[in-house]
Amino acid sequence: MVAPFALMDKKFHTPAGGLLEELVDEVLRLRGRVISSTREMNEERGLSSNSQGLILSAVVRAVEPPTVAKIARSLGLARQSVQRTANELAADGLVRFDDNPHHKRAKQLVATSAGLAAHARHADSRGEWTDKIGAVIGVVELEQAVSTLRRVRRYLEHPESFEAQEAKTPGARRRGAR
Repeated sequence: MVAPFALMDKKFHTPAGGLLEELVDEVLRLRGRVISSTREMNEERGLSSNSQGLILSAVVRAVEPPTVAKIARSLGLARQSVQRTANELAADGLVRFDDNPHHKRAKQLVATSAGLAAHARHADSRGEWTDKIGAVIGVVELEQAVSTLRRVRRYLEHPESFEAQEAKTPGARRRGAR
C-alpha cells in the first residue's frame, strides 16, 4: 500500500516536513482504531459513547479539576461538544460541577465516586489490552514515539519557545543534539 502522502508532490516538503505529514496521517488513523477498539470497553464501563469515556478519563486523570473549556482545548474538541458530554455524565451521576475558585462562571468537573468506579471498572481488561500492544511494540520504540509526539504537541502549543531555542542553537535538533 502506498502512503497517502507519497502520492502528493513532495517538492514543497523538506524531508522532515514530509515525514511530519506522514506522522500526522498515522496519528489520525491511530485515533480511529483506538476509538473502535475501546468502544466495547467503554460500554462495559456503563458509558454510552467513546466521548463519555474520553471526558471521564480527562476528569479522573487531571491534576486539578478541569473546566469544560480546558478539556476541550487539551483534546482539540469543540467546547460545546465537551459541555454536552459533561452534562450527560453529570446526569448519570458520574461527574459533578463544582465552583471554580479561579473563575466565577466556569465550573470545575469533579468525578463522583460512581464516576471513579466506572473509570476503574474493567481496569484489568484495559491493562491487558495496553500490555499486549506494548509488548509487541517495545519500550524503546514507545518511549521514542511518546517523546516525539509530545514534542510536536508542545511546538504546536508554544511555537515561539521552540523558535527562540532554535535561534540560540540553529540546527541543533537536525544534527542530532538533544
